[in-house]
Amino acid sequence: MPPLADAEDAASGWRFLLGGGAAEPASWAASARMLSARRRQLRAAVWLLCTLVLGVVFGLSLYERVEFRRGAMVQAELYARVIEGHATRTIGSVSGTLRVLSESSLLRASEYDAHAVSQLLGEQLPGQPSLRSLSVVDTQGRILSSSTASDLTRHVDLLRLVRSGTTGASGMAREWLGPLLPVRDLGDLSLSQPLTLGAVALPLVRRVDREDGRELWLVALLNGDYFATQHDLAVADTPLRPLVTDLQGQLISTNEAELRPGQSLAQLPPFRQWLPRREHGSYIDLGSDGQVAVGAFRTSRHWPLVVLVEQPYAQLRQQWLERAMIFGVVGVCVCLLLTVLGLVAERGIRRERATQRKLLAAHDEIERNQERFRATFEQAAVGMLERSPEGRLLRVNAALCTLLGFSEAEMLALNAEAMVHPDDHATSLLNIQRLFNGEIGSLTQEKRYRRKDGRYVWVRLNASLARAADGQPAFMLGIVEDVSSRRLALKELERARQRELRIGARIQQTLLVQPPDQRVPGLWLSTFNQASQGIDGDFVEFLPLGDRGIDIVVGDVMGKGVSAALIGAATKMQISRCLAELMARPEHRDELPSPAQIVGAVSRALTPNLQQLEAFVTLCHLRIDSRAGKLTWVGCGHEEPMLVSAQGSLRLLSNQHPPLGVLDEDSFQQDTIDIGPEEALFMCSDGAVDALLPDGSRMGREQITALVTELLQFVRTPAALLHLLRQRLHKLGAVFKDDLTMALAMRTLGDPLRSRRELPAELEALYHVRGLVEFRARQAGLGEEEASLFVVACVEAFTNIVRHGRGRPSDTPIELVVRIEEETLVVELVHLGEAFDAPDPLPLGELDHYPEGGFGMYIMHSATDKVEHLHDRGLNTVRLTHRRPPGPCRQIAPEPAMKSRR
Repeated sequence: MPPLADAEDAASGWRFLLGGGAAEPASWAASARMLSARRRQLRAAVWLLCTLVLGVVFGLSLYERVEFRRGAMVQAELYARVIEGHATRTIGSVSGTLRVLSESSLLRASEYDAHAVSQLLGEQLPGQPSLRSLSVVDTQGRILSSSTASDLTRHVDLLRLVRSGTTGASGMAREWLGPLLPVRDLGDLSLSQPLTLGAVALPLVRRVDREDGRELWLVALLNGDYFATQHDLAVADTPLRPLVTDLQGQLISTNEAELRPGQSLAQLPPFRQWLPRREHGSYIDLGSDGQVAVGAFRTSRHWPLVVLVEQPYAQLRQQWLERAMIFGVVGVCVCLLLTVLGLVAERGIRRERATQRKLLAAHDEIERNQERFRATFEQAAVGMLERSPEGRLLRVNAALCTLLGFSEAEMLALNAEAMVHPDDHATSLLNIQRLFNGEIGSLTQEKRYRRKDGRYVWVRLNASLARAADGQPAFMLGIVEDVSSRRLALKELERARQRELRIGARIQQTLLVQPPDQRVPGLWLSTFNQASQGIDGDFVEFLPLGDRGIDIVVGDVMGKGVSAALIGAATKMQISRCLAELMARPEHRDELPSPAQIVGAVSRALTPNLQQLEAFVTLCHLRIDSRAGKLTWVGCGHEEPMLVSAQGSLRLLSNQHPPLGVLDEDSFQQDTIDIGPEEALFMCSDGAVDALLPDGSRMGREQITALVTELLQFVRTPAALLHLLRQRLHKLGAVFKDDLTMALAMRTLGDPLRSRRELPAELEALYHVRGLVEFRARQAGLGEEEASLFVVACVEAFTNIVRHGRGRPSDTPIELVVRIEEETLVVELVHLGEAFDAPDPLPLGELDHYPEGGFGMYIMHSATDKVEHLHDRGLNTVRLTHRRPPGPCRQIAPEPAMKSRR
């Protein structure tokens, strides 16, 4: 809405727009001729655009055809290079083995020991899947030694190991690659006509000169099937077919069922046109199956091998046709869209005349509204202003002048941003620029304005933009309200709230949910707590009973905030107090008070106070007697704990009583069941069961039970199970409206040679890693130096997880499990995150070329006998194994305790 002073200019501008380019049309006939000309121009533009679109579609189709062909040839050349490199490395590795064997004193000595040489050859086969056999042959063709015992003393035709074109053994090089042989072992060449055994081998021969002047041939048979298998893996999930031949085109290996090793492929283009002039290239010509194919070839620089990679051209052509079809459909759709838009635009031209008349009437209405706005602006009870895009105040009302203490003339002489507090200046200027740039439609912000006396007052500015006839910003209209009193009150409320949160958080951390003792015999314990409002009334109490087991108390106080946290803390203190009072009685000096007696004493002490506060506490008191294998519990309205076995069987521990504080009860009932080894006791608050899924439904106990049962099938430590369960709930989209507390007790076999620690993912926890591993290493009988090196390896593994673990939530712990077995000492580090593909460690001299962390991997593999990186459905385990000396474990001081993080 323009200012009144510019009303006439705005009116003349609107009239200019209404006339379609002329201030006033000469006549209705002239206007009609102009509209007709515009319709013709519109039709011509639509026709030209459609022609251009179809031309672009045709050009793109041709370009895609060229790109498909070029991309296919580049891909074929790339895979040819990969397969050639693998074949060269494989043969080179075997060549290195032959070279090392040829330097052996057993082969060069004057006294030849056939049995020792055969044993030496047999030791080379493990770890080299490409090798089928190793043999030593004299110049008469007799097999002196072999990794295959049945080949000994056989005679073979040496000329079969020499490629055609070679004059004889005397003219051969020190080492050569022979022709493809349809044999499984070298001894099969002793037959006058070798049979086709369904396997092929490629001989690699090296001459050995003995000290007595005799000459021996060291023959390695390369497995042809190994080459085919590796080439299949290289081109897996691609339409490519790999072929490996010699320089004459004889097929060595392939994955095609129609082709057989030994078949001649000399008719293919590389052998007809380019070899041996070129070492590599690509082509589109007839392939090995007689059909047109896109192919590439590459020769080995070290061995007489040629690698060919082919892709059927029909598949490529089909892909191009599909892409061209998509382009065609898009082009037709664009043409149809342009036609429709043209029709719409032509219809709009017809309506333009009617619109002109309406706009002229609207201009008169705007002038009347402008007059009404002037009166409203001046008489408003709140401050109002008009601001130009340059920051100049165009108009202010009396209420704003009164608020800031300036006169109207003084206000109009000020720059709008000069009144803003320096701390609010940058944000204020940025938001107003966004408003003038059209990034936001309106603006609401609180900032400080400077009064005439120098004091600052907090105001709320509600602003919108008024535009001129041409659509450009004319001015900003702002409403200014004094909000100093309200902000002062909110600030005081926030301070009180923060004090409450700090008090409650301290209660939560120090009194309600504390980490359990991790040295309870026969039990592994862990807890997790997530408060919905920073503080909650959930609590967990662990009361160790020596070698008998432990008492676990889980509870939840009605409500949230500091009051619930205080009641929860008081309940925990009352449990400990009642337990102490009961144990002081004569009848309990030799026998522990039962859970029912403890809950009864707590109820009698708390119920009057809870009823006065109109609150209640759900509670479940459980006793795990590890020595007797019994589980006893008293449930008072809490979420029912569940006992789950490793086989997936489930037992729910039902409540026997309502929550504490509801009824005045004198006696409480308890139930007892057997708890077997490897069973787990899961406890949670109603925050998990009542969590809301994205569809609005409750999570429900059935889903929680199913998740826990599933995780117990592969998770063997409690903290990992709780945090994996939390991850599963978040992946399901669960929203926790209430406090979430979970606890898990996993019964173990009570092995005194096995320990577990739940450590924070921080480098400060290395103290506990070093202490526990060193304790168990000394107990296992490791020497001082050997134990120190093993401790260093474990520390390095823990450090790698903390620093380089990927995908690990920041608040999840790392579990350290150490156990002494009959022959080994095993350390496991269990944590959540992405899988880690550990590379094979390199020798120390090559660490300059090793990626980051290579030296650490070298330390771990050098100081241990075995390092394993295991991953199972989001759970990582780094396992380090060290052999221990035979004999019983040493009796030393008890294992070190872990200090609480709090």
